[in-house]
Amino acid sequence: MMSTNSRRPARAATALAVLAAGALALSACGGSTPGATASTSASVDPTAPEVKEFSVAGYPNAATTQLSLATSEGFTAEYGIDVTLQPAENAPAMLAQIISGDVPIGQVNGFFSVPAVMEGADLVVIGELIRGVPGGQTVEVRPDAGIDSVADLEGKKVAVVGLNSGHQGRIASAMLAEGADPSKVEFVSLGWNEMPAALEQGTVDAVTVIGPSQLQLKNELSTETLLDLGDGMFAEFPDSQWLANGRWARENPNTVAAFQCAVVVKGQQAVNEDQDAYEAALREFGFSDQAIADDKKFIFPAANEPAQIIPDIMSEMGWIDKDFDISTITIPLPDNC
Repeated sequence: MMSTNSRRPARAATALAVLAAGALALSACGGSTPGATASTSASVDPTAPEVKEFSVAGYPNAATTQLSLATSEGFTAEYGIDVTLQPAENAPAMLAQIISGDVPIGQVNGFFSVPAVMEGADLVVIGELIRGVPGGQTVEVRPDAGIDSVADLEGKKVAVVGLNSGHQGRIASAMLAEGADPSKVEFVSLGWNEMPAALEQGTVDAVTVIGPSQLQLKNELSTETLLDLGDGMFAEFPDSQWLANGRWARENPNTVAAFQCAVVVKGQQAVNEDQDAYEAALREFGFSDQAIADDKKFIFPAANEPAQIIPDIMSEMGWIDKDFDISTITIPLPDNC
C-alpha cells in the first residue's frame, strides 16, 4: 500500500465542493446524522435480516463478480436475502441514489463518500470490493498523441468514470508528483463503454479503462499505457467499497451483516478460490473469451479495512479542508458469519 508520508503539499480545492454541496442537499431529505460513528457488529444476527429483498447499485464488471457468485453459490439465500445488482453509470449517480434512499447500498469509494459525509450526508462503509493490481485499470493514450508522461496531460482532455473520482484523484496525484498542474487538465465523465470511441474519434486525449474496453483499445488502436492505476505509488490501492445509507444501516443491522457475510466474506472468498465460477460471472457481464484470457484479476479482500489513504490524499491535495478519519464511518465485518 502506498504511503502518504512523502506526498506533495496540499493544493487548491477542486470541484469536489460542488459534489459535496449536492450531497448535503440530498441528505437533508434523508434524516442524516452527520459525523455519527459507525456501529460495531457485536450484537448482529446475519441469519435474521430485517429486509430480505433489495437492490444495490454497481458496475456490471469484474469488480462485482463477488455479488454474482454470492447469488449463484447460494450464499445470499443462506443468509435469507435476495440481492439484485442495479447497473449504474458512474459513482456520482450511485452516491445520489444511496443518499436519497433509492438504493440502500452502492459501489462508491471514498473520493465521493468522504466529502459527502463532511458536508452532512449520512453514509457508512460496509465492505470492500477490490484493491488494485498492476494492469487492472490504466490510463491509455494513442501512440501518436505526443503524450509521454502524465505531465504532458496539461492542456489536454482526459476521460474518467465520474468527475472527482478515484481515477481523477490518482491522475492528479501522479501529475503533482511530476511537478505538473492537474488544474490545467479538462476532465470529462464518460461510461466505460464510451471510452474507446471517444479516444478513437479524438474527442478526448486520454481515457481510463478496464477489462473489455482496455483490450479493445490495445487491439484496435495499439494504445500506450500512460499511467497504471494499480501499480507503483498506487499498488494495492483500495479501489472500491460498498457504501450504505447510514440510517438504513442502523435500522437494519442484521441485513447489513447478512450482506457482509454473504457477499463481502463468502462471495469474495469464492472469487478467489473458484476461477471457473469467476470466469462464468465475467461472461455474464459480457466479457469475451479473449477479454477473460487477458483479465488482470483484482485483489478481492474478504475485509472492510478503513481506506484511510483516500482522505489522506484528498487532504494533502487540498480537496478537503481538514483531516478525516474514515474508520468513523466503517462498520466492521461480523465475527459470527
